Amino acid sequence: MASPLARKIRDQIQHLLFWSRRRFLDPGLDPRRDSAVMPVATYSPWLLDDEFRRLYATVSANTLVDEYRCYELWHLMSQVCDVSGDVLEVGVWRGGTGCLLAARAGQLGIDATVHLCDTFEGVVKTGDKDDHYRGGEHADTSEDEVRGLASRLDLNNVSIHRGIFPDDAPAELAERSYRFCHIDVDVYQSGKEVFDWVWERMPVGGIVVFDDFGFSSTRGITQLVHELEERAGRVILQNLPGHAVVVKTN
Repeated sequence: MASPLARKIRDQIQHLLFWSRRRFLDPGLDPRRDSAVMPVATYSPWLLDDEFRRLYATVSANTLVDEYRCYELWHLMSQVCDVSGDVLEVGVWRGGTGCLLAARAGQLGIDATVHLCDTFEGVVKTGDKDDHYRGGEHADTSEDEVRGLASRLDLNNVSIHRGIFPDDAPAELAERSYRFCHIDVDVYQSGKEVFDWVWERMPVGGIVVFDDFGFSSTRGITQLVHELEERAGRVILQNLPGHAVVVKTN
């Protein structure tokens, strides 16, 4: 257990980080609900997994998702080995997390296609629940960039789909089931539509992971997750460093 002095020092560092960020990076931070998240746990399994470290070193330049959240995606894929269905990621950017999921599926022997869906023209469906995004952000990518990463990793289980999801989703995608879905779309309405679409196509035991949960720039996603908590048939885990994990229970 930390000593009173250690706790005081930790609290002071958190306070400094919060106010520094509020002053220089994000004036919208509210001290009543926002603070720096500084976990004191030290167990770091991502440092022990050589295969993860090798793949992360390759994909890290193609994702804005940090090492900790990437490892959580890597780990959660192992929890759906016995669930039927494909894998879906909406909000691909340059393919880092999508290719990480595909590589993990291959390593685990999961017989599934990993569908990577993106507009490749930036964020869409922004609204009044989204403080930061106005549309078009993260357009600095291309299908070729994602294909190039998949090729470097020698992945043969990836299928790339261009367009607004689910509006432009190919008809054959609607006929499939999905064991795992990573939603990284940044804004409320897009996140809601993706979740509603995939949830009815997901068997019991399937997992949905929302990226951007808890960030001040993506409050729409945080609001959406809280709304989903009011519905039955799911367990939602709030992972405050940036994920909300939804497990289908019935």
